[in-house]
Amino acid sequence: MTFQLQKLIMIFIRITAFIVICPGFSFKGLPNTFKIGFAISLTLIINSIIPEIDVIDNMFLFLLLNIKETILGLALGFVTNLIFSAAEIAGNLVDFQVGFSMASVYDPSVGTTAANYGKMYYWISISVFFMLDMHHKVITALVKSFDYIPLNTVSFNNYNAKAIVSLFSEVFELALNLAIPIIIVVLVTDIILGIISKTVPQINVLMLGMPVKAMVSYIITLLTLSWLINSIGNTIQLIPENLEGFMNLFS
Repeated sequence: MTFQLQKLIMIFIRITAFIVICPGFSFKGLPNTFKIGFAISLTLIINSIIPEIDVIDNMFLFLLLNIKETILGLALGFVTNLIFSAAEIAGNLVDFQVGFSMASVYDPSVGTTAANYGKMYYWISISVFFMLDMHHKVITALVKSFDYIPLNTVSFNNYNAKAIVSLFSEVFELALNLAIPIIIVVLVTDIILGIISKTVPQINVLMLGMPVKAMVSYIITLLTLSWLINSIGNTIQLIPENLEGFMNLFS
C-alpha cells in the first residue's frame, strides 16, 4: 500500500463517518452515490491542503488509526447532531404537553419516530441550517479537524469529561428554552379547563381539552413563529463553536 493511498483512505474514512451522522448530509432520501461522491470530492480537496504523513508499515497500527478516524468522524457528526436534537427535544416536549405524543409516527426521511411538533421543529432547524450557510461552516470545521487532530496521531492529554457533560446539559437547556412559551400557555389552558370543570360540571372537559389545547398550541405557534425561527437560528449557530470546543479536547 503506497503512502498516498494510506493518507487518502484515512481522510475518506473520517469524512464518510461524519457524513453518515451529520444532519443535512445524511438524509435517507439522498442517493448513496451522491454521499459517496461528496465524500470523495472532500477527500481529494483535503488531501491537497494537509501535510503529508509518514508511511505506516505496521498494518495493525494502520488498522487502529482507521478505527480512530471512524470514531472521530462519528463523534464530530454526533456533536453536530446534538444541536438538532435540541430542537427535536423541544418539539417532543410540546407534543407531550399538547397530547400529540400519542399520535407519533415513523418518519422514514429521518429514521426516527416523532409527532407533529417534533417533526416541525426538526425541519425548521434543517431549513435554517441551510439558510444560514451553516453547512459551509460545518465543512470548514471538518477541514480544521485535520489540523487539530492529525491523521497519524491523537492525544487525550486535554480530555475533559466536564466539557462533554456541559455540552449535553446545554442541549437540554436550549430545548427547554425553545419549548417553554407553548408549554406555559398549554399549562395555563389546563388550569382554566380545570376551573371550568369545577364551576360547570356539565361540560365534558376531558373531551373538550384535547381540541382546545391543540387549537391554542397552533395559534401560539403561529404568533411566535418568527421568534421560534430566530431562536433556532441562534441555536444552530452554536454548531461550529461546539465542534471547535470538542476538537480542542484532543488537540
